[in-house]
Amino acid sequence: MHRWLLLAYPRDYRRTRGAEILETVRDVGPAHRRSRMAANLVRHGLRARLGRPASRTVVAWASVFAVVCGLFAASFGTWLAWLGSRPLDHRDLAAVVGQLYPDRQAGHIDQDDPPAVFLIYGHPLGEDLLSELLLGDGGEYALAELTASFDQTPAGGLTDLRKRLDAAGWKRHEPFYANAYDCVPDTPQCDPASIPSDITVYAERGDHILAVELTADGSTNVTLSRATPGTAYPAGLLGFVLGLAGGWVLFGWASRRTEGRRPLVQGPAKILYGVAMVFWAAPILLGAPLMLTHHLDEPHPRWHVPWEWLGQPALSLPFLVGTVLLLLVLGLAALPHRRPAARTLAGASDPGPAL
Repeated sequence: MHRWLLLAYPRDYRRTRGAEILETVRDVGPAHRRSRMAANLVRHGLRARLGRPASRTVVAWASVFAVVCGLFAASFGTWLAWLGSRPLDHRDLAAVVGQLYPDRQAGHIDQDDPPAVFLIYGHPLGEDLLSELLLGDGGEYALAELTASFDQTPAGGLTDLRKRLDAAGWKRHEPFYANAYDCVPDTPQCDPASIPSDITVYAERGDHILAVELTADGSTNVTLSRATPGTAYPAGLLGFVLGLAGGWVLFGWASRRTEGRRPLVQGPAKILYGVAMVFWAAPILLGAPLMLTHHLDEPHPRWHVPWEWLGQPALSLPFLVGTVLLLLVLGLAALPHRRPAARTLAGASDPGPAL
């Protein structure tokens, strides 16, 4: 097992000191717990990957990069899981509307299935819409829904709606009341108690999420969407672990490659990396608190997808700029350079590499 744990160390380190490490482990093994020894091997190996033994901040910078990579990888894994979810069927919407309002004719009801799981401006994401997604309108990229509406709220209103949801087997949430419009506080014209409310009832059944909105102007809107697929959770967790590990390894490779280099390489690499982390982290620091506040302010039978918590793709432009800067850092790290020859004992000649 300990031989496998040596993979935590960089390859050059394993070649020169791997045998010595394993011999030390065999010698002290009986006096120490195996789990503690394994943890120490991994911890020291991950630190060795970063190089720069005198640096006090390299671990913090590597941790930031690895966590951010893990979050983005988790979002990508969740996105892949969503793509494998069952597509919406307009016949399901017609059946739901018929159960809730059997005696009324909808003014509008979708007659076609959504063309994709996620849509932007009502269309699947393609090359023609990629620039819209990445350069300003990423917030329009959203989960597909099916909708129906009534010009007038059917008789019975909220009371009948609750009864019919229960009879149809829906697990409903408490109604959510929101002001139909806002006014400027502390002004004579603003009386919050007189503002009418829009009422939204959320319900779940199987892999469906239903939202019925009873508006203050007397209309009713019905929205049917998919619940989060069960595969999204393990896919997100696996993506986070892989992204975390990959980010640490990649940062360590670049760190070791730029260690001891000339200032013309080290200086730009550090500056580019710092600016790139600002561009990558800023959307997260901005988006996550806003999304948390949004979730606390109103009920959500289905949480927003993970990438929206990271400010994506609405703030994809900073992410793209940060990615370009990181690619430049990797380019600087990949530049060839000569390492100083190892010192030999006085009077001894260098035997050269062993064959």
